[in-house]
Amino acid sequence: MKDQTGYDVPYQKAWYSLKMAREIVYGTWESSVQKLPAYLGAIQKYNPGTIVEWKHEGFQASTGKYAMGYVFWAFKPCIDGFQFCRNIISVDDTHLYTKYKYKLLIVAAMDGNQQVLPFAFAVVDEETYPSSKWFLQQLSRHVIRGRRGMCLISDRHGGLIKAVREGPDFVSPHGVHRYCLRHVCSNFNSTIKNVVLKDLCWQAGSEYQLKKFNRIMEEIKKHDVKAFAYLDQINKEKWTASHDGGWRCGILTTNMSECINGVLKGARRLPVSALVEITLERTVHYFHVRAIKGKKMLQNNQLWTDFACKMFISWQQKAVEHTVTKYSHAQQSASMQTRRQGRRGMNTHVVKIANRECSCGKWNQFGIPCSHAQKVCGAYNISAASIVKNYYDVMAYNNTYSKHFEPVQSKDYWDDPNFQLVHDPTIRTVTHPGRNQTTRIHNEMDWRQTRARQEAQQQQGDSSIQENVP
Repeated sequence: MKDQTGYDVPYQKAWYSLKMAREIVYGTWESSVQKLPAYLGAIQKYNPGTIVEWKHEGFQASTGKYAMGYVFWAFKPCIDGFQFCRNIISVDDTHLYTKYKYKLLIVAAMDGNQQVLPFAFAVVDEETYPSSKWFLQQLSRHVIRGRRGMCLISDRHGGLIKAVREGPDFVSPHGVHRYCLRHVCSNFNSTIKNVVLKDLCWQAGSEYQLKKFNRIMEEIKKHDVKAFAYLDQINKEKWTASHDGGWRCGILTTNMSECINGVLKGARRLPVSALVEITLERTVHYFHVRAIKGKKMLQNNQLWTDFACKMFISWQQKAVEHTVTKYSHAQQSASMQTRRQGRRGMNTHVVKIANRECSCGKWNQFGIPCSHAQKVCGAYNISAASIVKNYYDVMAYNNTYSKHFEPVQSKDYWDDPNFQLVHDPTIRTVTHPGRNQTTRIHNEMDWRQTRARQEAQQQQGDSSIQENVP
């Protein structure tokens, strides 16, 4: 500012000017809360089927108004589009950068083109057991709707875990709950404080083959018995791809939800009504862009989405190098040996086409026949293309984004809500001096830790040299 105008604006004056400008455009948090019922009602009016649920903190007899507690919303086109996505969802929370302690909860799915589809949101005071339970109840009632075989990925927050256990949709036999591997590694490193072991933890959790998982766990055990014991006490189905059984669809973390958090970062500084408006605008943008992309896929006569085509062709090219030995025609089973490439290769995998499984674990996770399965399909004269999961079909992708949104008219056309809402005065305010934190405080999940890895590798190199000295 000083370089452009010659005036030196004090930081405090600049910050208050920005705050005043934001309030002129979007209003204060308190006025935005009062506007919220009418605005969400308008979205429902012009987009029928959109879900809005409230949980008020109490009725104020002196004002005749309700105090804001929780609010949940899910847009109708997203609910319909979710039915054509994979049976996996991710839940994550993020702080709102306002003077009050509120959190935004986001549920996201993954479409057939490996793109994130946000389909449910909520604003709560804190991520606790009561708020998590209420949120999952709304999710089950309005979005899941009895759909079986669902997998929920989240962090290991105690309140959420307890709420999941009490719900019907994410416990056996109807569904499962899995942990975000990134958070597992973070918690592991907070206890063990060893970046090399943290990397091994990630390798163990992301490995699809059981034998490789066991090998990595033995390596961790050699380094530190306590580190091995820490991981061994966690249910392996919850955090490892090798024990998952294919529920994760190749998704290891909550990055689906977290990437939406990043997109909404600027909006998290705004009052609640503006936040809802921006979630609507961003979602409309996703539908518009992806609907165009889906039409182009249809015009190109593609069988599957770009993501599935790329993966299928890549494995198809790799299958040429494999050698097959057929066993059972009934199960269409075979053993398959890979080609040696330097120190790698010459591995034997067992493929059973009738059971849709390969011992490498990739087919089960991604729903696309791996290179081993494609080779065996060729040996039995079976079309590998016919056993790709349906959610990769171009038609399924187009159906995901086939429904459209209607624009919301100006407030002159809004209906009056049947209740009035005010900000809950018991909600804590941010009391620290200075402006609010606008970026999440980074922890070791965000640190590159390159130097720590280099030092650890150097120490390993030095020790190996000393061991070789006669």
